[in-house]
Amino acid sequence: MKTTGLWTVQKATDGPIAAVRLGEVNSSDTEELLEDLLVASPELLGEGLSIIGRQLQTAGGPLDLLGVDEEGRLVVFELKRGVLTRDAVAQILDYASELANRELSEVAHLVEENSGRLGVERFEDFLDWYDSEYGNDRDALERPPRMVLVGLGVDDRARRIVEYLAKSSVPIELLTFHAFSAGDGLFLARQVEVAATTGGSTVTHTKTKEGNQRILTETAKSLGVRELLEETAGLVKTRWPGYQWPGKTAYTFSLNERTAEGKPSFRSYIVIYVNEKEPGSLLFQLPPRAVEAAGEVVRKAWEGRPGAQLDKSASVALEVKVTSKNVPELREPLVHLVDAILEGWKQKSKSWQTSEPG
Repeated sequence: MKTTGLWTVQKATDGPIAAVRLGEVNSSDTEELLEDLLVASPELLGEGLSIIGRQLQTAGGPLDLLGVDEEGRLVVFELKRGVLTRDAVAQILDYASELANRELSEVAHLVEENSGRLGVERFEDFLDWYDSEYGNDRDALERPPRMVLVGLGVDDRARRIVEYLAKSSVPIELLTFHAFSAGDGLFLARQVEVAATTGGSTVTHTKTKEGNQRILTETAKSLGVRELLEETAGLVKTRWPGYQWPGKTAYTFSLNERTAEGKPSFRSYIVIYVNEKEPGSLLFQLPPRAVEAAGEVVRKAWEGRPGAQLDKSASVALEVKVTSKNVPELREPLVHLVDAILEGWKQKSKSWQTSEPG
């Protein structure tokens, strides 16, 4: 089994440079904090990841962690408080295959009935939450789950099996974590032991993003709104500080928000759809959180405006129809609306910062 070392480089004012090795924290101490830490900081497991379940009860036993990655695909995590063995490989395959055989409604029910505990946010309606985050595009959710094994080490047999599966295009990865101390500080090192591959090439989220962009562009072109879509989305893109994602039928713009449990999580604030029911038009949609952030700007600028529907009780609180004819008069109001949303979000962000324990 490979070992991981961590050094800090020190150089005295008038002395030689030196590498000082940090002390490795006892495995039992790391085991205690690892799962809680990963739930609180899912970015340690993957960029754009949302944790949607912990210790979910399945036919194969309690599934450690279930997440949704930035593509919208389910990710099954098997955590071992120690060295990963081939038993862990069999276990994660069992969990993933069991989930893959479920209908989406069954997966949603599993998430909902196990949510709101152990540091995971409460999901009253998982599929509604998913649609708001990923632009009503459930293709990724219907794909077989990705699998990620996580431990404090891995034995050679387990690594060999995972490498073989990954090279055979099975979506499985292997991560190990190691903790080190220096003075009063605790440092965590993450090591990617095996990355998922397809045909010998590492899978990246960029490929899916580029694929979505291509499909979205082709769909918009077929409906006669390609230039209109890019112009309207451009009004948001140039101002947006958060996450931007092209779905197959829409652009989604998200911002970092806090869940009811105080955890950071991306939430969609603006979605711009190609209107497949009415070719030649787009739907500029805001969920309630965005309308709330924009405040009075929504009521003053959009209440009663032709082509705009305002309903604060719906999952889509504001919908504006955009066409090549009305876009000239909508440019300024839409820019003003985007700026108001961002200002309201910034004010809300300040309240999160001041409420955090010092």
